[in-house]
Amino acid sequence: MKTKTFDCVKMKEECQQAVLKKYGGLPPGDRERQMEADILASPILGDFYRRIFLAEAGKVRSRVAEGQAEYKAESGKN
Repeated sequence: MKTKTFDCVKMKEECQQAVLKKYGGLPPGDRERQMEADILASPILGDFYRRIFLAEAGKVRSRVAEGQAEYKAESGKN
């Protein structure tokens, strides 16, 4: 049996605690702006974020979730 060398649950909890410590006291709007500014300033994530999430210079693409899904049962088929 292999010995586990990496605990992803522990890492996730540590990351969540770091985010809460850094942004926890900010109101939601300010928190989002600060997080985006930090991502854009990152040498690793900045370019990726700009390519994927920013359309034209300075404009943010809106990401809208679909409306409610409609599920209908087929009737009369056996």
